[in-house]
Amino acid sequence: MLNKTLPYEMGRYAIEPGTRPYIYHLILSPEALKATGLLEEVSMIFASRNIPILELKVSTPPRLKVRIIVIVDLKGREDLAEGLRGELSRLRFVEEVTYTPPIAEGVVFDTFSFPLTFMGERSIIMRRAVYEGFIKGGWERFGSAFAAMLYLMGFEAGRKAFVDYYSIFRDPNTQLKAVSAVFQMLGYGVLEFVRVDDNAHRAVVRVYDSFECELFKGAGDIRSGFVRGIIAGFLAGRWNVKEVSAREVKCIARGDPYCEFHVEVEEGSR
Repeated sequence: MLNKTLPYEMGRYAIEPGTRPYIYHLILSPEALKATGLLEEVSMIFASRNIPILELKVSTPPRLKVRIIVIVDLKGREDLAEGLRGELSRLRFVEEVTYTPPIAEGVVFDTFSFPLTFMGERSIIMRRAVYEGFIKGGWERFGSAFAAMLYLMGFEAGRKAFVDYYSIFRDPNTQLKAVSAVFQMLGYGVLEFVRVDDNAHRAVVRVYDSFECELFKGAGDIRSGFVRGIIAGFLAGRWNVKEVSAREVKCIARGDPYCEFHVEVEEGSR
Protein backbone atom coordinates (compact mmCIF):
# COMPACT_ATOMS: atom_id res chain seq x y z
CA MET A 1 0.00 0.00 0.00
CA LEU A 2 1.48 3.32 -1.09
CA ASN A 3 1.72 5.79 1.79
CA LYS A 4 1.38 9.51 1.25
CA THR A 5 4.53 11.10 -0.15
CA LEU A 6 5.51 14.63 -1.14
CA PRO A 7 8.20 15.80 -3.58
CA TYR A 8 11.38 17.00 -1.89
CA GLU A 9 13.51 19.71 -3.49
CA MET A 10 17.16 18.98 -2.71
CA GLY A 11 18.04 22.65 -2.91
CA ARG A 12 21.40 24.30 -2.16
CA TYR A 13 20.65 26.94 -4.75
CA ALA A 14 18.31 29.90 -5.19
CA ILE A 15 16.75 31.31 -8.33
CA GLU A 16 14.60 34.12 -7.00
CA PRO A 17 14.14 37.16 -9.27
CA GLY A 18 14.40 40.44 -7.42
CA THR A 19 16.75 39.14 -4.72
CA ARG A 20 20.50 39.10 -3.98
CA PRO A 21 20.91 35.62 -2.48
CA TYR A 22 24.05 34.73 -0.53
CA ILE A 23 24.89 31.24 0.75
CA TYR A 24 26.54 30.99 4.18
CA HIS A 25 28.42 27.78 4.97
CA LEU A 26 28.95 27.03 8.66
CA ILE A 27 31.27 24.23 9.77
CA LEU A 28 30.72 23.12 13.36
CA SER A 29 32.42 20.62 15.65
CA PRO A 30 30.73 17.20 16.00
CA GLU A 31 29.54 18.15 19.52
CA ALA A 32 27.10 20.62 17.93
CA LEU A 33 24.88 17.73 16.86
CA LYS A 34 23.68 17.18 20.44
CA ALA A 35 23.47 20.85 21.39
CA THR A 36 20.13 22.66 21.65
CA GLY A 37 19.16 26.07 20.33
CA LEU A 38 21.89 26.41 17.70
CA LEU A 39 19.54 26.84 14.76
CA GLU A 40 17.67 29.49 16.71
CA GLU A 41 20.93 31.36 17.30
CA VAL A 42 21.78 31.21 13.61
CA SER A 43 18.30 32.35 12.59
CA MET A 44 18.28 35.23 15.07
CA ILE A 45 21.40 36.77 13.55
CA PHE A 46 19.44 37.27 10.34
CA ALA A 47 16.02 37.87 11.92
CA SER A 48 17.37 40.69 14.09
CA ARG A 49 18.22 42.55 10.87
CA ASN A 50 15.01 41.59 9.04
CA ILE A 51 17.01 39.52 6.57
CA PRO A 52 14.83 36.78 5.06
CA ILE A 53 16.12 33.21 5.04
CA LEU A 54 15.39 31.58 1.68
CA GLU A 55 16.68 28.14 2.66
CA LEU A 56 18.31 26.40 5.62
CA LYS A 57 19.81 22.92 5.60
CA VAL A 58 21.81 20.86 8.07
CA SER A 59 24.21 18.10 7.03
CA THR A 60 25.50 15.57 9.55
CA PRO A 61 28.00 13.23 7.87
CA PRO A 62 28.81 10.11 9.93
CA ARG A 63 31.59 10.86 12.43
CA LEU A 64 32.43 14.17 10.72
CA LYS A 65 31.81 17.84 11.37
CA VAL A 66 28.32 19.32 11.21
CA ARG A 67 27.45 21.58 8.29
CA ILE A 68 24.79 24.30 8.21
CA ILE A 69 23.90 25.96 4.91
CA VAL A 70 21.83 29.14 4.98
CA ILE A 71 20.68 31.08 1.92
CA VAL A 72 19.60 34.66 2.68
CA ASP A 73 18.51 37.67 0.65
CA LEU A 74 20.88 40.61 1.12
CA LYS A 75 19.42 42.81 -1.60
CA GLY A 76 20.32 46.41 -0.82
CA ARG A 77 22.45 45.27 2.13
CA GLU A 78 25.28 43.48 0.41
CA ASP A 79 27.71 45.44 2.56
CA LEU A 80 26.59 43.33 5.55
CA ALA A 81 27.93 40.10 4.03
CA GLU A 82 31.33 40.13 5.72
CA GLY A 83 30.00 41.36 9.06
CA LEU A 84 27.42 38.57 9.13
CA ARG A 85 30.18 36.05 8.48
CA GLY A 86 32.08 37.37 11.49
CA GLU A 87 29.05 37.25 13.75
CA LEU A 88 28.18 33.71 12.70
CA SER A 89 31.77 32.62 13.35
CA ARG A 90 31.42 33.61 17.01
CA LEU A 91 28.52 31.23 17.68
CA ARG A 92 28.98 28.13 19.84
CA PHE A 93 30.78 25.19 18.20
CA VAL A 94 31.36 27.11 14.95
CA GLU A 95 34.84 26.47 13.54
CA GLU A 96 34.63 28.15 10.14
CA VAL A 97 32.23 30.32 8.14
CA THR A 98 32.43 31.17 4.45
CA TYR A 99 29.90 32.60 2.04
CA THR A 100 29.13 32.41 -1.67
CA PRO A 101 27.82 35.54 -3.43
CA PRO A 102 25.26 35.39 -6.26
CA ILE A 103 26.49 34.71 -9.79
CA ALA A 104 23.75 36.95 -11.23
CA GLU A 105 20.73 38.89 -10.07
CA GLY A 106 18.63 36.49 -8.00
CA VAL A 107 20.83 33.45 -8.68
CA VAL A 108 23.25 31.58 -6.42
CA PHE A 109 24.52 28.00 -6.38
CA ASP A 110 26.37 26.08 -3.67
CA THR A 111 29.75 25.36 -5.23
CA PHE A 112 31.42 24.91 -1.84
CA SER A 113 29.92 21.50 -1.03
CA PHE A 114 31.73 18.76 -2.94
CA PRO A 115 31.77 15.82 -3.28
CA LEU A 116 28.21 14.85 -2.45
CA THR A 117 27.85 11.94 -0.04
CA PHE A 118 25.02 9.73 1.16
CA MET A 119 25.48 7.52 4.21
CA GLY A 120 29.16 8.46 4.09
CA GLU A 121 29.77 7.40 0.47
CA ARG A 122 30.28 9.58 -2.57
CA SER A 123 27.06 9.95 -4.54
CA ILE A 124 25.84 11.64 -7.70
CA ILE A 125 22.55 13.20 -8.76
CA MET A 126 21.02 12.76 -12.21
CA ARG A 127 18.16 15.02 -13.23
CA ARG A 128 15.48 13.52 -15.46
CA ALA A 129 16.95 14.99 -18.64
CA VAL A 130 20.17 13.05 -17.97
CA TYR A 131 18.79 9.64 -16.97
CA GLU A 132 16.06 9.83 -19.60
CA GLY A 133 18.69 10.37 -22.28
CA PHE A 134 20.71 7.47 -20.89
CA ILE A 135 17.87 4.95 -20.50
CA LYS A 136 15.57 5.84 -23.39
CA GLY A 137 18.54 6.50 -25.66
CA GLY A 138 19.86 3.02 -24.88
CA TRP A 139 16.52 1.42 -25.66
CA GLU A 140 16.29 3.29 -28.96
CA ARG A 141 19.78 2.20 -30.00
CA PHE A 142 19.93 -1.37 -28.70
CA GLY A 143 16.34 -2.42 -28.02
CA SER A 144 15.63 -5.10 -25.42
CA ALA A 145 19.33 -5.99 -25.31
CA PHE A 146 19.85 -2.73 -23.43
CA ALA A 147 17.37 -3.88 -20.77
CA ALA A 148 19.57 -6.95 -20.24
CA MET A 149 22.59 -4.68 -19.75
CA LEU A 150 20.68 -2.54 -17.28
CA TYR A 151 19.60 -5.67 -15.40
CA LEU A 152 23.18 -6.88 -15.03
CA MET A 153 24.33 -3.48 -13.78
CA GLY A 154 21.43 -3.31 -11.34
CA PHE A 155 22.05 -6.87 -10.16
CA GLU A 156 25.64 -6.17 -9.14
CA ALA A 157 24.58 -2.90 -7.51
CA GLY A 158 21.84 -4.67 -5.57
CA ARG A 159 24.15 -7.45 -4.40
CA LYS A 160 26.70 -4.90 -3.18
CA ALA A 161 23.92 -2.95 -1.47
CA PHE A 162 23.01 -6.06 0.53
CA VAL A 163 26.60 -6.41 1.74
CA ASP A 164 26.52 -2.77 2.87
CA TYR A 165 23.19 -3.12 4.67
CA TYR A 166 24.19 -6.43 6.25
CA SER A 167 27.21 -4.75 7.81
CA ILE A 168 24.88 -2.23 9.46
CA PHE A 169 21.61 -4.12 10.02
CA ARG A 170 21.82 -7.79 10.98
CA ASP A 171 18.09 -8.22 11.63
CA PRO A 172 16.44 -9.50 8.40
CA ASN A 173 13.26 -7.44 8.83
CA THR A 174 15.24 -4.28 9.53
CA GLN A 175 17.25 -4.90 6.36
CA LEU A 176 14.06 -4.87 4.28
CA LYS A 177 12.81 -1.71 5.94
CA ALA A 178 16.17 -0.01 5.46
CA VAL A 179 16.54 -0.89 1.79
CA SER A 180 12.96 0.24 1.14
CA ALA A 181 13.62 3.58 2.81
CA VAL A 182 16.93 4.19 1.05
CA PHE A 183 15.49 3.11 -2.32
CA GLN A 184 12.84 5.79 -1.90
CA MET A 185 15.26 8.43 -0.58
CA LEU A 186 17.47 7.96 -3.64
CA GLY A 187 14.49 8.64 -5.89
CA TYR A 188 14.22 5.21 -7.54
CA GLY A 189 10.59 4.71 -6.51
CA VAL A 190 8.58 3.49 -3.54
CA LEU A 191 9.64 -0.08 -2.77
CA GLU A 192 7.34 -2.58 -1.06
CA PHE A 193 8.32 -6.13 -0.12
CA VAL A 194 4.88 -7.74 -0.31
CA ARG A 195 6.16 -11.18 0.62
CA VAL A 196 9.64 -12.55 1.29
CA ASP A 197 10.08 -16.24 2.10
CA ASP A 198 13.72 -16.74 3.02
CA ASN A 199 13.27 -20.49 3.45
CA ALA A 200 11.67 -21.12 0.05
CA HIS A 201 13.74 -18.35 -1.56
CA ARG A 202 10.74 -16.64 -3.11
CA ALA A 203 9.57 -13.03 -2.99
CA VAL A 204 6.93 -10.70 -4.37
CA VAL A 205 8.09 -7.10 -4.62
CA ARG A 206 6.31 -3.99 -5.84
CA VAL A 207 7.70 -0.63 -6.93
CA TYR A 208 5.40 2.35 -7.16
CA ASP A 209 6.32 5.17 -9.55
CA SER A 210 9.58 3.58 -10.74
CA PHE A 211 11.87 6.29 -12.15
CA GLU A 212 12.87 3.86 -14.92
CA CYS A 213 9.48 2.61 -16.08
CA GLU A 214 7.84 6.01 -15.64
CA LEU A 215 9.83 7.07 -18.71
CA PHE A 216 7.91 4.55 -20.82
CA LYS A 217 4.32 5.13 -19.73
CA GLY A 218 2.07 4.25 -22.64
CA ALA A 219 4.61 1.90 -24.23
CA GLY A 220 2.25 -1.03 -23.69
CA ASP A 221 4.77 -3.54 -22.37
CA ILE A 222 7.09 -4.12 -19.41
CA ARG A 223 10.32 -2.11 -19.35
CA SER A 224 12.15 -2.60 -16.05
CA GLY A 225 15.82 -3.49 -16.35
CA PHE A 226 17.91 -1.60 -13.80
CA VAL A 227 15.34 -1.57 -10.99
CA ARG A 228 14.52 -5.25 -11.57
CA GLY A 229 18.24 -5.97 -11.34
CA ILE A 230 18.66 -4.08 -8.06
CA ILE A 231 15.86 -6.08 -6.47
CA ALA A 232 17.21 -9.37 -7.83
CA GLY A 233 20.77 -8.64 -6.73
CA PHE A 234 19.71 -7.62 -3.24
CA LEU A 235 17.68 -10.81 -2.74
CA ALA A 236 20.45 -12.97 -4.24
CA GLY A 237 22.81 -11.50 -1.65
CA ARG A 238 20.26 -12.04 1.11
CA TRP A 239 19.79 -15.67 0.10
CA ASN A 240 23.52 -16.21 -0.58
CA VAL A 241 22.98 -17.54 -4.12
CA LYS A 242 24.65 -16.71 -7.42
CA GLU A 243 21.56 -16.08 -9.51
CA VAL A 244 17.82 -15.60 -9.16
CA SER A 245 14.93 -15.40 -11.58
CA ALA A 246 13.24 -11.99 -11.41
CA ARG A 247 10.13 -11.66 -13.58
CA GLU A 248 8.25 -8.40 -13.98
CA VAL A 249 4.57 -9.33 -14.11
CA LYS A 250 3.10 -5.83 -13.84
CA CYS A 251 4.48 -2.52 -15.08
CA ILE A 252 3.35 1.09 -15.10
CA ALA A 253 4.69 1.29 -18.67
CA ARG A 254 1.75 -0.82 -19.80
CA GLY A 255 -0.84 0.84 -17.58
CA ASP A 256 -0.61 -1.15 -14.34
CA PRO A 257 -0.77 0.84 -11.07
CA TYR A 258 2.69 -0.39 -10.03
CA CYS A 259 5.55 -2.61 -11.15
CA GLU A 260 5.49 -6.07 -9.58
CA PHE A 261 8.32 -8.57 -9.55
CA HIS A 262 8.27 -12.27 -8.72
CA VAL A 263 11.70 -13.42 -7.59
CA GLU A 264 12.85 -16.98 -6.94
CA VAL A 265 16.06 -19.00 -6.94
CA GLU A 266 16.87 -20.77 -10.17
CA GLU A 267 17.71 -24.46 -10.13
CA GLY A 268 21.43 -24.99 -9.62
CA SER A 269 21.97 -21.55 -8.08
CA ARG A 270 21.58 -22.54 -4.44
